[in-house]
Amino acid sequence: MKKTKKITGTIIKIGVSIMLLYFVFKKIPFSEIWVIIKTSKLYWVFFALLFFILSQIISAERLWRYFREIQFHFPKKDNWKLYLIGMFYNFFIPGGIGGDAYKVYVLHKKFGWGIKKLSAAVLADRLSGLLAIIILIQFFGLTLLSGYYKLLIIFPIICTVFFAKLGFKFFFPSFKNIFSGSLFLSLLVQGLQLLTIFCIVSSFAAVENIWVYFLVFLLSTVLSVLSFSGIGIREWVFMKAGYYLHYDARISVAVAMIFTVISASVSLAGLFIQLKGLKLEKTDSL
Repeated sequence: MKKTKKITGTIIKIGVSIMLLYFVFKKIPFSEIWVIIKTSKLYWVFFALLFFILSQIISAERLWRYFREIQFHFPKKDNWKLYLIGMFYNFFIPGGIGGDAYKVYVLHKKFGWGIKKLSAAVLADRLSGLLAIIILIQFFGLTLLSGYYKLLIIFPIICTVFFAKLGFKFFFPSFKNIFSGSLFLSLLVQGLQLLTIFCIVSSFAAVENIWVYFLVFLLSTVLSVLSFSGIGIREWVFMKAGYYLHYDARISVAVAMIFTVISASVSLAGLFIQLKGLKLEKTDSL
């Protein structure tokens, strides 16, 4: 029954991706988007790739710290390899074992570490990332307010952090001491991904209303769980935002597509590590 539900959910996500891409390319022909993509300045795309890779390195570091907090010690380089394989599973294998589940499975099988503790670490890591996105969405919501109304955003941000910290103390007491540090790393991860978006936008033309692109990207990241690997939903959200906010929807969709390609390219590194064979070493202390 559980396997059937997982397969059904995956089929639905793939269907959503295909449907949304159909709507996007029906509104804006792919040929038009491709023409725009070909005009992009490659050196900006290269910088975008570097920032994205750096964001993933820091994201892997954040997860490694969660493992360390519950006395699960293994080298950072092994954690990075495991993280890349997890990215590959998340991006390219529909209906298969998820990247997070893969990490838990491998570490449990290799070292005998408790599944419950490993799962808690992975879940807390994910929630830390989501918290950073929510905070940044609130922050960039400033752009939609005027004058002193911008100050109204301070209270929601403080409340979000306060209640999130209480939630961590209650549901994840083992990780309460690293809440602030992990949140900082999460904000850094998202900041680097926003720099990725900045570079992609800059590859087409002078940047105007970049805060809008940031806000749209963050919203699309949250909604990406509704489609397969975020494909389709990201392009659709960027296109809709382009029309409603009166900036070039073609460039907007091109930005989303290039980000997807960058994500896929980095995720492919996990395949090569998997084919080569993942070897993990346990350390007594760090």
